[in-house]
Amino acid sequence: MADSTLDSELFVLYDNWPGTARVLGSGQVPNSSFTSTVSHNVATAKYSPGEKVSVWNQNADAGQEGMSTFIYLQVLTQNADVAIAAKTVCVPGSATKYYQVGNNPDADVVLATGAGLIAVAISAITNAYWGWFWCGGICPEGHVSGLGGNYLTQGAVAAGAIIVSDLAADALGFGPCAADTSEVVGFALADDAA
Repeated sequence: MADSTLDSELFVLYDNWPGTARVLGSGQVPNSSFTSTVSHNVATAKYSPGEKVSVWNQNADAGQEGMSTFIYLQVLTQNADVAIAAKTVCVPGSATKYYQVGNNPDADVVLATGAGLIAVAISAITNAYWGWFWCGGICPEGHVSGLGGNYLTQGAVAAGAIIVSDLAADALGFGPCAADTSEVVGFALADDAA
């Protein structure tokens, strides 16, 4: 089946990453913006690997109202055919360092392990660089406007559990939960556009 799309306001991600997120107060975000060049897309980590923060997304700003979780990760190596950009689904790319991620369905730790750990890039990011990724809760459009809009799906996502899928476009996206062994990474509130 051909790839399709699901709007950012129609799914919620499960945070399966280790550790507890630090809850930030209203208006508190790292360096006043998750995409700040002080801490995002930088060669040297400004936060601890895998550090997580949760923030409130106000629907008056954009998207659904509710909690969103971000995680601080390092890009290992990205897919040479599909560069990491805002809304790119990433998974662990290293067998030894969980916090190093990539987006290559042919090389990264994806389908063979069920890809229970997923993170969505909030912007373009350079190989070996550090930055914030969305990893749980509702889409934080109010904090990162580039995350709003359509996300790629396998073209058969129905309301209910979703998993990571290898899409026709040689990219990672969301797919339907097909078996009891599938590692669920989120919940779709509606069917995709297929």
